Amino acid sequence: MKLNLHRAQRGQVLPFIAVCLMVLMGFGGVAVDVGSWEYHQREQQNATDAAAVGGAQQLGYTTCPNQDQAENAALIDASANGYANIGNVQVTIQNPPDRGPYAGDDCAVMAQITTKKVPSFFARLFGVADTQESTLAVAVVTANNPGCLYLLDPTATLNLNADVIIAPKCAVYANSSVVETLGSVITVKNFGYAQTLQKNLLSLFLEAQPAKMLPVLDPCPEITSCAYLAGNAPPSQGCTSFVNTSILPVTVQPGCYSDFENNLGIVTMNPGVYVFTGPVNNTGVMTGNGVTMYVTSSGGPVSFNGSVALLAPPTSGVYAGTLLYQVPGNTNPVRFNVSVSLSLAGLVYAPSARGEILGQANITFGKYVVFVLGNAGMLGGVTLTLPGPSNGASLIKNAVLAE
Repeated sequence: MKLNLHRAQRGQVLPFIAVCLMVLMGFGGVAVDVGSWEYHQREQQNATDAAAVGGAQQLGYTTCPNQDQAENAALIDASANGYANIGNVQVTIQNPPDRGPYAGDDCAVMAQITTKKVPSFFARLFGVADTQESTLAVAVVTANNPGCLYLLDPTATLNLNADVIIAPKCAVYANSSVVETLGSVITVKNFGYAQTLQKNLLSLFLEAQPAKMLPVLDPCPEITSCAYLAGNAPPSQGCTSFVNTSILPVTVQPGCYSDFENNLGIVTMNPGVYVFTGPVNNTGVMTGNGVTMYVTSSGGPVSFNGSVALLAPPTSGVYAGTLLYQVPGNTNPVRFNVSVSLSLAGLVYAPSARGEILGQANITFGKYVVFVLGNAGMLGGVTLTLPGPSNGASLIKNAVLAE
């Protein structure tokens, strides 16, 4: 059948095709703009999350609340992620937040980033103007870190062969070049190793299995009192020597000591800060409640022998929670040779030193203790029991994204 077209109908399909092409191009252009807006929104949300977490981390280093500190840290993180508080970008930080589920929480940081005039390209041909993008995030400071044994030296070998660790609420983190667990029995909440793990069929992990991790960082900045000591060394002038040979009870006062030795005596340390510029050795009975021991670059080695019961200051004050702080770079060992009993509570911080637990002993810390060491050695088939945080409250603070 032959189709005859009138002259008036000729060429009408071309405008129709042109209109269809314009519509299709319009939809394609809008799709490109929508994709651009979504990409911008994701990037801005990442920067907002980083700002909130950065502000909360700063609170972990100081105290809650602290608007100035939180804001300064959050603005730095926002800028580092491409969103400086300038021009058409507005970054608002609140500690505590004034709205939402974390309103009034002193340890929460809310970050909001608003970008005005997010550009459109093809969409503006159809009357769609530049848009405004706003993103929000909230981070909070928590104390739920289970870490209780940090080994920071990446060049050391950690030998746990034939040892027993019982710490169902605690985590062990080892940066060690090699972690040897041949014939050991380990019950921990987490066991992380950064490099190489050696074990055999006699190695038993009764709870968490060992897991490869990135090298763990020094947690000192997340422990308020440790961070304070790192920046505020107590005075170390006018130091005296203390050598006790008496069998009668003796009470000592806070201060600076060039030598601190208790030989078979009974020594009670009054609450306060003790600065040691030389060796510390106990072979008798040493007790103290509310004690912080600061070991200078020349101090140590520190040897806890005999019977020791030392508790860090309670939860208030700038030294709260820290029992022993040995300055980074000091490699003198910290020794635990338990011939009678050992009870410590608080942070034992010697990040460049080796912690040595000597002799065949069953060591149970009845109180919550966190060890941050360069390396550790349990010599003589030791059973080490660490109770972990009480009620889940850790010395080490974390900043976590909450909203």
